[in-house]
Amino acid sequence: MNNKDYNHAGDFILDDSFREYTEGTRKESVNYWNAWILEHPEKKEEVSKARNILLTLLSHHKKEISADKHEAFRILLDRVENQDANLTGNRQLPHPLKRFLNRTWAAAAAVILFSIGLAWVWYALLNRSEIKNQEATYNEIIVPIGEKSQVILSDGTHVWINSGSRFKYPLCFGQDSRDVSLEGEAYFDVTKGEKTFTVTTHDARIQVLGTAFNVKSYPEDKKTQTTVIRGLVRVMSKERGTQPVLIGPEQMAVIKDEPENTVNSNDTRNLSVVDKVNTGVITSWKDQLLIFADETFEDIAIKMERWYNIKVSIEDEDLKKQRYNGKFVNNETVYQVLEAIEVTTPIQYTVREDEIIITRK
Repeated sequence: MNNKDYNHAGDFILDDSFREYTEGTRKESVNYWNAWILEHPEKKEEVSKARNILLTLLSHHKKEISADKHEAFRILLDRVENQDANLTGNRQLPHPLKRFLNRTWAAAAAVILFSIGLAWVWYALLNRSEIKNQEATYNEIIVPIGEKSQVILSDGTHVWINSGSRFKYPLCFGQDSRDVSLEGEAYFDVTKGEKTFTVTTHDARIQVLGTAFNVKSYPEDKKTQTTVIRGLVRVMSKERGTQPVLIGPEQMAVIKDEPENTVNSNDTRNLSVVDKVNTGVITSWKDQLLIFADETFEDIAIKMERWYNIKVSIEDEDLKKQRYNGKFVNNETVYQVLEAIEVTTPIQYTVREDEIIITRK
């Protein structure tokens, strides 16, 4: 887009592409700013401040267009202040923030109210039907096998998405909730807010206010695992009659197609809770670490398929049940991983096109 320096919230507000990103009216702007924010994490606070001001305007509707630009400017400031008062228990804005808003909107008004036109501003920024359209507009990220992706949502929530996953989210969250859907695996660092953040999978609904957690829900795995890193998470199975569970750090909620008694777990139909899980191993994928912790060769094969985008077949039932530990931190190839396993287990493998076939020696 451009190489402009963005140092303060006002710099973002005055940028046409940033307003398009906030409104979700132009896909190129949305993609550009998602990438820019990932590359400039130190600007996250100013970006969030700018978005909050613009979204405050987007959440209101003006029935009549005023021809007086000074009156319009006063109304804008009043609405921003009233929005903040609602979020802080009806307290008045602190003087530094008032000064910031006045400086920011004095500059913004010069550009928006004069260059674009007052009528257009009210129509584009304050029309409620436009807001509903934005809330109904979704992006979908499809991550190919062997790849990973990241995105920052409109509320500042950071999402890492693992290979072979589909993640769907709105360009602009609604007034009452923050809803996304997932097929595959993702790590969520959710920005704390008054609106519930909900992740929907094929068999579960996971709700939080502000926390960090990992969700693994590949349909072919026939189970959904929700692991909490910090905070509290409410997990609900879609199976009728199943009671939701509340889990905290180092706990995992597991939803299976069929109930199964598990050591250190409390079963509620097909929903169980496992305590003292190794969260570092579970979330290592987002840091480009391939780690096995007492996993069967069969489970490792599935993990390698998603990691390396190659089919792995084990033609020995006993081999599938063998358990391994391993940590690979230097982007080792699939063949180097197999060679490490070969040190402790007599295996051999052959490669046929895009498939690795493993047998016992």
